[in-house]
Amino acid sequence: MKRIAIIGASHAGVVCGEKLREFGFKGTINLIDRVPGLPIQKPPLSKGFINFKDTELNNLYLRSNEFYESQKIHLMTGSNVRSVKRESKSIILENGLEINYDILILAMGANAKLPVNVPKRTENVYVLRDINDAVRLKEGILRGKNAVIVGGGYIGLEVASSLRNVGLTVDLIEIGPRILSRVSSQFVSEYLTSIHQKKGVSFHFSEIIEDILYSNSDQVKAVKLRTGHIIECDLLVFGIGVSPNIALAKDLGLSVIDGIKVNNEYLADDDIYAIGDIAFCPDRSAKRVESVFNAQFSATVAAASITCSPLPAQQAYWFWSDQYDLKLQIAGILPEPNNNRLVRSEVFTGKKEGSFSVWSWHQNKFVCVEALEDVQAYTVGKRILEQSIDITPEIIKNNSANLKNLLKKVT
Repeated sequence: MKRIAIIGASHAGVVCGEKLREFGFKGTINLIDRVPGLPIQKPPLSKGFINFKDTELNNLYLRSNEFYESQKIHLMTGSNVRSVKRESKSIILENGLEINYDILILAMGANAKLPVNVPKRTENVYVLRDINDAVRLKEGILRGKNAVIVGGGYIGLEVASSLRNVGLTVDLIEIGPRILSRVSSQFVSEYLTSIHQKKGVSFHFSEIIEDILYSNSDQVKAVKLRTGHIIECDLLVFGIGVSPNIALAKDLGLSVIDGIKVNNEYLADDDIYAIGDIAFCPDRSAKRVESVFNAQFSATVAAASITCSPLPAQQAYWFWSDQYDLKLQIAGILPEPNNNRLVRSEVFTGKKEGSFSVWSWHQNKFVCVEALEDVQAYTVGKRILEQSIDITPEIIKNNSANLKNLLKKVT
């Protein structure tokens, strides 16, 4: 009977173990993770958890302890992998334990980036990637009043909204000319900027930190921007992206291109799969995708491949972000910024007051819908993407589309 070892127990790893059982796998499943305790959902960490709404960890668990027991998934948390020996198909943990496998699944995710000149152990410097980071930040919020956030991506913006909700002052530094410049349309970027400004966030665009000023106790007390402007702070939060955790993949001799290169079944090499944030699947996307959906989908595909089950149909990539009391839902992926000149976006006004959606085309092909407080627009746009329905910008531009009728056409 085959033995499967999954390294990484976040969304991708947990779902893969679950799907393997669902698809009839009867062999051994060892699920290994370096973080102690039951695996945690990550999306709430930048929202409700540090916003003091969800204080109990049991609200954040991906699955209960009873789930792992009932599914006969051997969960091994607090276990660091020292090495993997391909020849003997064995994993060596730091405590010396050896685990044998027939199929290896890599789901180690990614690590939050920090600038090279920032000491990792500085007490009031934070990133937000796992539960330990979230607990540290939550403790810092209790002691702090002024926060500087570096990075205008989703993590930076969600943390900004959470910190403003609990009364901290927030300055956000973004190296680019606008927030979400790599992933959103100009309209959504400008709208969210205005919302954050109304809530009291101060933005510093096209800026970088030139120097970090420390107190006598080696804590950050201020940052100096390239313009010479000094911002005092007692929390410095970096949300400048992540790096895929590829060290083990390199040791195993796998192909690495901003992540582990895999085929459309998420197979990286003989008997080795890679799923979730760590995987780059050029057959499915032009770039590595970081999202809960991608973690779940890649895990399902890999489990289906291993068990010789039918592969699931490709779905549109979807994402969401909660900022203050607003929900942004996205289906599809906008092209990289250097291709933005080839993108056409049109705004559609929703029925609910203040709701709208932005529909985008790249080289005359519909590629993305961004819906703010407009579930119907998101649902319709997602189905249109998945079924490759031809829809023209003019329908959206003139606000002449009846989304209910569009939905009927693609159902």
